[in-house]
Amino acid sequence: MNYPELKLRKGSERSLINGHPWVYSGALDQPPEGIAPGDVVDVFDHRKRFVGRGYYNPHSGIRIRMLTSVRERAIDRNFFRQVIKQAHQLRQQSSLPTRTTAYRVVHGESDNLPGLVVDLYNDFLVVQFHTLGMERFRNDIIDALEDLLQPSGIYERSDVGTRRAEGLPDRPAGLLRGVPPPDFIRIEECGTPLVVDIYNGQKTGFFLDQRNNRLLLQSLSQGQSVLNCFAYTSGFSAHALKGSARRTLDVDIAPAALPAARQNLSANQTAGSCCDYLIADVFPFIDELAERGPRFDVVVLDPPSLLRKRSDFKKAMGIYTKLNRNALKLVRPGGLLVTASCSNRISQEDFFHILQRAAASARTDTRILAYNLHPPDHPVNPAFPEGRYLKSIFARVLA
Repeated sequence: MNYPELKLRKGSERSLINGHPWVYSGALDQPPEGIAPGDVVDVFDHRKRFVGRGYYNPHSGIRIRMLTSVRERAIDRNFFRQVIKQAHQLRQQSSLPTRTTAYRVVHGESDNLPGLVVDLYNDFLVVQFHTLGMERFRNDIIDALEDLLQPSGIYERSDVGTRRAEGLPDRPAGLLRGVPPPDFIRIEECGTPLVVDIYNGQKTGFFLDQRNNRLLLQSLSQGQSVLNCFAYTSGFSAHALKGSARRTLDVDIAPAALPAARQNLSANQTAGSCCDYLIADVFPFIDELAERGPRFDVVVLDPPSLLRKRSDFKKAMGIYTKLNRNALKLVRPGGLLVTASCSNRISQEDFFHILQRAAASARTDTRILAYNLHPPDHPVNPAFPEGRYLKSIFARVLA
């Protein structure tokens, strides 16, 4: 069990000892020699004390992604089997809602498998290999998933832009093991029936990280009118209808989401309720609607990440603020704004500041009823702030 050794600059080991899983290029004492991209390496501090073991990629700004701090632990088939088993056991112990058949099995760095995402939809697994190191071990990973979870099929959706930053080619989606999934996989989320299109959907097919927020909205939706912006496949509206909302209006720019959305809405529509889906760009739509109405009891904002680069921070804060201001203008007095940000570059304090500025600009008096982070199947390493991406606020509009 001999691995190439890399030494860190003095002081660079502190974040790793505290549990952060990344080593940037500037932290290395000298340029490595004779180490192939994707190779496993041992990391030492400036005094040659062992810090941990990870995989190396000279093509990425993140030179090393850590896998273990235990020197006796080899990175082999057994390692991946043990870590995936531990991740799955964590989900089984995390009190997922009853009658829930879809959840995240592996959540990258937070499960000590940086660059790997695995989602379960009923009895099918969808995997994403984001990084070179995970790509090198793909067969060991797939073998472990098949053996431990025994799915009907394993489907890959590694058609993600993050691979290019790793020097990896785009990889087409495709079946890896078992039988092909149906066009729409049927799942339940706390008893709410939904369908997931893993072939054409975003990410792995569905945004599982918003589960708790959808369930909370369901409990607050009786008799309400709901405007669902960036609706995708209507997960929020499906839960609102399940909770006896009287009307939902979904808006999204992507026509590909409509077939799944229609099924999700119709499966949860109750007698006397109505639901509509509008294909439109939310930004100009909500700009115009804020000026002329109508108003809604609930407005949901779940936009894509608006901040990809730190240099765009000020611009993104302005866009988020304007979006939330317009949404607040559309909420009736006594109504509810459900707003989210999925950018890890927007901190919790930043997000509170966005709502504060938006409320002041819209001249509304608001109160935060709930502030939610990740659900239990998306655990967070406290030493890894980059993993704290999702923030959601339920705000009551008083006047």
